[in-house]
Amino acid sequence: MDTGDCDTDALTYERGDPQLLFTGSTDSEHRESSCLVLVIGSLQGGGAERQLSDMANYWARNGMRVIFATWMGPTVNDFYSLDSRVRRVFLNVDIASTALFPHVRTNLQRVLKLRKLLSKTRPDAVLSFVTESNVLTILGSLGLGIRTVVSERVQPAVHLMLPGTWRTLRRILYIWSDAVVAQTEEAALWIQRNCRKTAMVIPNALRFLPVALAERERLIIAVGRLTHQKGFDVLLRAFAKVASAFDGWRLVIIGEGDERGKLLLLRSELKLTHRAELPGQSADVATWMARAALVVQPSRFEGFPNVVLEAMGMGAAVISADCPSGPAVLIEDGINGRLVPVDDVAALAQAMAELMSSQDLRKRLGLEASKVRERFRQDLIMAQWEECLLPLAEHSQVNARPE
Repeated sequence: MDTGDCDTDALTYERGDPQLLFTGSTDSEHRESSCLVLVIGSLQGGGAERQLSDMANYWARNGMRVIFATWMGPTVNDFYSLDSRVRRVFLNVDIASTALFPHVRTNLQRVLKLRKLLSKTRPDAVLSFVTESNVLTILGSLGLGIRTVVSERVQPAVHLMLPGTWRTLRRILYIWSDAVVAQTEEAALWIQRNCRKTAMVIPNALRFLPVALAERERLIIAVGRLTHQKGFDVLLRAFAKVASAFDGWRLVIIGEGDERGKLLLLRSELKLTHRAELPGQSADVATWMARAALVVQPSRFEGFPNVVLEAMGMGAAVISADCPSGPAVLIEDGINGRLVPVDDVAALAQAMAELMSSQDLRKRLGLEASKVRERFRQDLIMAQWEECLLPLAEHSQVNARPE
């Protein structure tokens, strides 16, 4: 593994099994001869990191050369696993703050290290996830003639925690990319209006999922970073309203984050210590989903919620806050799940009580929910990514950058 040095002497490419064919709609030989560089901050955890690692593994299994680069070095442990055929590169530039100007030197090092990697590996395309990484990737690839694609992973209109300097750079620089990818039409419209760039819409792919248990437990689960965005405080308060009426049910919130202490204190104040668990991160969320009678996503905003998609794919009954953006793309209220207003404890508690009291309703919603398996099938979604990243020769004139 590389530990920061991007010299090509330290980079080797391993071809996948030639018997594995691409499932995209374009020529397999074109795909198998291609090389991609994927860039993100780290693989510590999170929906964007999960999705990009799944994409890397898919392409590696199908014979493509994939280099996976993170700004953080090997001292930060990867939570998600990469296929052995994926070449892992640590650009080894960590930064404690997301502020830009106090860390100009650090960000310049990031740009130069990525530029060195791209110059020496000459990939067919570079793909970046998450705003800060996107801005630096555009700067690092300018003038190299390498197709540069960036993707927003939350709804930018409501991502107010992003520092203003990064928001300004996004507005200025996105037009210099060859393509911008959003997860929903709503996010794409914001990018077009605010960044003067037409964005493609590619939703998350649904990875392979195990078969769910025939009989689910009286278990409610929620999954995500323990941050204000995810709304787990709302979920704890809603569960406190109904817990006494549903003896034997328990709540498990899977994930890690800065708000662990606040959530544990709230759990204690609500007298839920013996009914609600916060076990930390889990590498096997799918098993939890297979066991759970109910999956709840109380987020205040999202990009395209992996948890909701995967829970539905496993036939679980799902309740989600109708936040911007993504849940309403997946859930038709009362048909294949439930949508409730954001930050509405009473509405969430009522929806939870309705589903907790009716196994038949949970089964009906779960059966309809499982139909997302076909709609968001991995090979179909990955074909869209391949079309964006690797246009065929006759369509290889990428979007002209401004002069």
